[in-house]
Amino acid sequence: MVSGLFVEERGNPEDRCIVFLHGLLGSSRNWRSVSKLMSSGFHTLSFDLPNHGRSPHHPDFTVQKMAALIHAEITQRGRSQFSLCGHSLGGKVAMRMACDDPASVDQLVVVDIAPRDYPPDHHLPTLLALLNLDLSVLSSRKEADEALSEQIPNWGFRQFLLTNLEVKNNRLFWLPSLTDLKDSIGNLSLNPLASSDQFAGDTLFICGGKSGYVRTEHHPDIQQYFPGAKLITLPEVGHDVHVEDREVFLAHLQNFLQGRV
Repeated sequence: MVSGLFVEERGNPEDRCIVFLHGLLGSSRNWRSVSKLMSSGFHTLSFDLPNHGRSPHHPDFTVQKMAALIHAEITQRGRSQFSLCGHSLGGKVAMRMACDDPASVDQLVVVDIAPRDYPPDHHLPTLLALLNLDLSVLSSRKEADEALSEQIPNWGFRQFLLTNLEVKNNRLFWLPSLTDLKDSIGNLSLNPLASSDQFAGDTLFICGGKSGYVRTEHHPDIQQYFPGAKLITLPEVGHDVHVEDREVFLAHLQNFLQGRV
């Protein structure tokens, strides 16, 4: 199994630990603002998931393998107890970790994802658009942005995707392994939990009311796997809850971690 995941570490290692996990095609930088603010009272670890950011690449990487690898990396850092906060795909990994080793997880926060199957073809057009981009004829992110604009018309989403594009010696390259992600998308889209899985510890789901990733009909599934879960929906935000309304998200996160939810 690959090792040496990239991690941004902040705060005092003597403080309580909270681990942040990003979503598909994201990276640890997606949690940078939140982790900086949280580091005044917590030891924060923000990982690049395998096949993302500056972490190693590996074919056919599953949610289960991601969970095991990240747990091992946390343990190697001397942390036997930690809280988890995962968004989207990172939320799936966090759910898997909590069910695999509930004694290690103090508190679990899942951001805008549910323990259910999602259609894999939802992400395929984006992955294919990035894979089909001929970087050899481009010299800047601006040119890449223009080349992607027809297939990905949403400007904000393009800017998010282009955070994965690096420029070195006037050459562009993708940080994530797009081919491996495309080949793994079937597994990554599935419910990461088995019917017998359960985490009875403190759990909070924070969802975006304009997202559609977590709807009312998914609440029974959440309660099945996480019987003590509390659910909060921010009605005016979409899928990227912690980005679109960081102040309110942080208030809910801090209240939960301090036992005030």
